[in-house]
Amino acid sequence: MFENTGAVSFTLYGVFIVITLIALVISFYLILKGSIDPVKLDKMIDLFKYSVVSVAIATVTLIVSDLFKEREQDVKELDYFDKYVDDVKKADGIVERYKLSEYLAIVAPSGELKRSWVNYHKITQVEYDEFLKEQKEKARLDTIKNPTKEEIQQKAQLIEKIELKNSPLVSSSATTINPRVYIQIANESQRADAGKLQTVLNNDNFITPGIENVGKNPGIMIPNMTEVRYYRDEELPLALRLIADLKTMNLGLKINEAPQRVPGNGRGTRPGHYEIWFSKP
Repeated sequence: MFENTGAVSFTLYGVFIVITLIALVISFYLILKGSIDPVKLDKMIDLFKYSVVSVAIATVTLIVSDLFKEREQDVKELDYFDKYVDDVKKADGIVERYKLSEYLAIVAPSGELKRSWVNYHKITQVEYDEFLKEQKEKARLDTIKNPTKEEIQQKAQLIEKIELKNSPLVSSSATTINPRVYIQIANESQRADAGKLQTVLNNDNFITPGIENVGKNPGIMIPNMTEVRYYRDEELPLALRLIADLKTMNLGLKINEAPQRVPGNGRGTRPGHYEIWFSKP
């Protein structure tokens, strides 16, 4: 309440008015009872006038002064926001957003802006705690040599959740971030070729988190031809580029030259999410 100077001013104004009215009521009561000498009546009236005018002038002055203070505070908040707006835009992952919101919740000037950052920090705290749990669970699943179908599905869901939390706060286009490619092999004999592909993609500014052998799970449908999968219509050009990289390497794979669009517009994945699925050897 006391951070809002306007509210404080009007509260004080109300208090002073109530006191003045109470004094007037008591005085008139005493006059009617005859407790006050009629000779002093004129002086009482002058006193009442002085009291009301004094309270009015003081209150108006206080309100005007506080309005200027509030305006000055608003300007400071705008300057503060302009100073950090670029940092906010660059906070592309939940870890960065959590740390940034924690810092800004502390250093923001008192007022609505500070309360907003404190509330946002509480939200990022929940997401950050979930992110840590999801990473820990994914690390546990990564250690399983022969995962079950349920474990593979659970891992895929965790990857999507982690990707979503690490997605950019502002950008909605895959062209503003490095595209990410997940390589899925059908047999361990393909890991060496997949490693070569991973190196080529890394040199071509793609991010390749790892190579996963999905052929161990009988519930996974392995494509008849090695294919590139993408999730968003605007990402088709990069999918075609991935196919070109595959053909250039001459890995002896039968390649589907038509990229496969996965329905669902990303299913919670970050922009620039691609998959390369090796066919059975």
